[in-house]
Amino acid sequence: MATVGPAISELPKHHDSLLVCDVDEVILHFIAPFCDLLAEHGARLHFESFRLTGNVRSLSTGAAVSGHELDRITELLYARQIDLQQPVDGAREALDMLREKADVVFLTAMTPSYHAERRALLDLHGLRDPLIATERSKGGVLAEMRERWRGPIVFVDDLPPNLEGARRSVPDIRLVHIMANREFRAHLPAMPSGTIRAKDWPDAARQIAGVLAEGAPAS
Repeated sequence: MATVGPAISELPKHHDSLLVCDVDEVILHFIAPFCDLLAEHGARLHFESFRLTGNVRSLSTGAAVSGHELDRITELLYARQIDLQQPVDGAREALDMLREKADVVFLTAMTPSYHAERRALLDLHGLRDPLIATERSKGGVLAEMRERWRGPIVFVDDLPPNLEGARRSVPDIRLVHIMANREFRAHLPAMPSGTIRAKDWPDAARQIAGVLAEGAPAS
């Protein structure tokens, strides 16, 4: 499975603690620009359940848009992301603060071939932490990171299955859920036990800082 970005052994390490963040719907808006692209292609997303397939329907016929077509539109979004995607409010400010307490890495399941476009977009907004784009399970990547970082590891994602996979691979990981899009929140599936559910980045930053402080050595 393809992975693009720095090897885990080459990631800068300045702290014992690590903060790993998903990108889409956590650091960058995804659903909002995706809906804009759907409109360009004569379709609309209906927030009726926690999925895209079946909820995206043609404006002219009402028929569900195929998974293949959804994949094509997603690829268009990734290709044009530097023009279409914007940072989630408060993300940069939160990371500027948390970076003093933990190393920060971006871990995305975005198609790895668009790594350069995403790297440029994050850099444009001052989000210069290492970026790994992978088709592997995030849990497997996080397990490798655990071998280097012995302090607290916090993983932030918008999808409960990714959080659950992280917990299976790294049992002592601390999980944080953030989803920028409010419409989907009403349909979220169950979270792994102990997951911190943050309403926004200021809320997340406060709670993550507390988790990192719990694991800090006594001075």
